[in-house]
Amino acid sequence: CLRARARAVPAATSSVFVLKPTRPAATRRMSKIFEEAEDFKLLRQFSFLADKMVTSSIGTSMTPTTCTIFLLNSLTGLCLLTLPYGFAQAGLLFGTLFLFVCMLLSYITATFMCEALTIANALMYEKAEREVIETMPCVRERLHEEYNANTPIAASSPLLARRGTMDAFASEVRSRHPESEFKIRERVELGQMGEMALHSARNTYLATMVYVVFTLYTIGSSIALTVTVNESLAHTVETVLAMALPGHTWSGDAIYRICVLVSFSVALPLCFSNLQKTRSTVVVVMVLRFTAIVLMLVIATSISVERFRTEGVWEVVQRVPMWEPSNMMGVFGNSIFLYGLHHYLPAMISPLEEQAKAPRVMFAAFFSCFLVIVLVCATALIAWGPETHGKCSEMPGGHFCKIQPFYNLNFSPLSSGGGAIAVFITAYPCLAITSIPVVAITTRNNLTRWMNLSVPADKPYCLKNVLLTLAVLMPANVVALITRDIQAVIAVVGGYAGLTVTVLCPVVLLYRFRQLLRLDDGAVCDAPRPLKSPFANRLGYGSVVIFYAVAILLETKKLFFSAPR
Repeated sequence: CLRARARAVPAATSSVFVLKPTRPAATRRMSKIFEEAEDFKLLRQFSFLADKMVTSSIGTSMTPTTCTIFLLNSLTGLCLLTLPYGFAQAGLLFGTLFLFVCMLLSYITATFMCEALTIANALMYEKAEREVIETMPCVRERLHEEYNANTPIAASSPLLARRGTMDAFASEVRSRHPESEFKIRERVELGQMGEMALHSARNTYLATMVYVVFTLYTIGSSIALTVTVNESLAHTVETVLAMALPGHTWSGDAIYRICVLVSFSVALPLCFSNLQKTRSTVVVVMVLRFTAIVLMLVIATSISVERFRTEGVWEVVQRVPMWEPSNMMGVFGNSIFLYGLHHYLPAMISPLEEQAKAPRVMFAAFFSCFLVIVLVCATALIAWGPETHGKCSEMPGGHFCKIQPFYNLNFSPLSSGGGAIAVFITAYPCLAITSIPVVAITTRNNLTRWMNLSVPADKPYCLKNVLLTLAVLMPANVVALITRDIQAVIAVVGGYAGLTVTVLCPVVLLYRFRQLLRLDDGAVCDAPRPLKSPFANRLGYGSVVIFYAVAILLETKKLFFSAPR
């Protein structure tokens, strides 16, 4: 301690405005007060303790290419099958334009989520920083002396005047070593972010709302997945029965209800198993999904080319709906549901080897998905536009029909390969049953954290865990028994909970996180930080909030105050 005092004297008398030309301009404007802010041995202790405090590891690292593929796999799930129906209602040009706007908006708010994730990690880093300093009284005393020695500077700076020694030290470390403080060490989920950012008594209700909206959205996603799995499974069973027992008739509703019970019986026990090491299963599902998408594109393109050849390009194009803004809600809910994976971004971005490339990875996945969706929808409108039947034949070789709410059902009459291709395309959405337990576990864990419950990890079948699991799974299956209308489900889930999670929550979280660390004050505002969003300003916040408000009003008007068409 005596040596610390002796060393503090020259630090106090020497100039504190020493500039380092190698630092960014914003950092050069920061006054150097603490020598310990450049003590790399001390900084390593901060990082070491921050690493030890991690409770949710980021998992196996991924290259940017791998991360892009996994993101694209998540994006091309359910909504690739439901958007062609929305495009058929709103028109090809309007649907494309609206989908592009939703993509850009979702990308902007995704950058908000990435920055919020880094700040959540920074808060844990600063917690480790304080704990290390508390165990080192000599360093703590020296920090006080250095801060007091620079009182004239602190007094002339409103930023420093509001803070104590530790706040000033944390601010200096934050500005000089952002690559260490804002590094993603832990996967912080959306609900936990809300709890961290809105922890004060004044904002408790906002933190609760984040949990409520997140829970509603995950339960809504579970409903959509359950309807998708069982609708595809029921049609697959009908097709197989029609091929095996021609001439017999079957009740489609009865088959569907049996499928709901079977899928529930399969998904329930999986909710109590360890699904952490399921990467091989995800890869298999992803390969089968991409194969089905390629087949649908190739088949629809070949049918479209044949129509162009036999009927003429202009005649075919004239029959394609192009601009029907009055039916925009058919695209709106699907578009939001398509890009509304912000609650999964912490798990997808955290393992990225080069975290600075996260914005490029997200944009590559978002834009690639946009191109694939537009191609699928365009070929669908051209290939099946002239069809008059309201429902396709379940028997391969039968008649085709108009675009269905589930696009894969348009391929059930295919006779190629003895009907094998038709069965594969009809059945592949059933693979989404592997996602139902994942969504259920995520929702259950969110409820456990929200209600401050403790569930023993070695007792998955305890009463508390069983009741929570049933509370998550039962609503999805009950709704699936009541309705098979996937478009109505997506309109409600995507138009409200999905819109809030995708658009509003990232704005609220990032704005509040920046307030907690005063990242919009003074020179700190312009200082570079990992994954700092270029859109996080008044214009960006305002545009997103205005879009959210207008979208909520339009959705409500369409669902509750418009006469049915």
